[in-house]
Amino acid sequence: MAARQGTRQRILEVAEELFQHRGYGGFSYQQIAERLGVRNAAVHYHFPSKTDLVLALLRRYRSSFIWWQDQMRRRGETPERCLEAFFALERRYMEEGKVCPLGVVGVESEGVPDVVRAEAAALADDLLRWLTAVLTQGGKQGALRIMGAPEACALALMGSLQAGLQLARLKGPEVFYILLEQQRGQLGLMTRQVAAGA
Repeated sequence: MAARQGTRQRILEVAEELFQHRGYGGFSYQQIAERLGVRNAAVHYHFPSKTDLVLALLRRYRSSFIWWQDQMRRRGETPERCLEAFFALERRYMEEGKVCPLGVVGVESEGVPDVVRAEAAALADDLLRWLTAVLTQGGKQGALRIMGAPEACALALMGSLQAGLQLARLKGPEVFYILLEQQRGQLGLMTRQVAAGA
């Protein structure tokens, strides 16, 4: 049983890497099997279809995000620190050449199954609720400058960073950093030098 769970975990790890680099349609079970040194049948044993596999990935992203939020809450992080931790996650995606899972499904929306699109939408809702709560709290405390409704600010922030990850693939990482610093400035956070690793 432990060996099977280990194989399942390794499949998810490789699939996550391929999914965020190449997209839903850009990888195959054969590629996963080759990377792991197993047969295709081993991948199909754990995930009979690609839909099953990507659903498992999206549910894992959601579980990880819930855990991450809980850690921030337990540490009593301020709204500013919560946002900076979120920005660090997005920067890591950019530095690793990855696209956010929401971006992957969004771009390929017409070619993915309805259940995959629905799970990605649920992940987007999770993120929007969290960002809205953080911005609302920061605005009330005077720690963040909120222009308009917090939910609208959260949407603008999500959209900007998603666009930054996509455009960085075409124009280079500086585009992502420019958009990130633009958002930080609008929120009244101290700006940083716009450079890789900022």
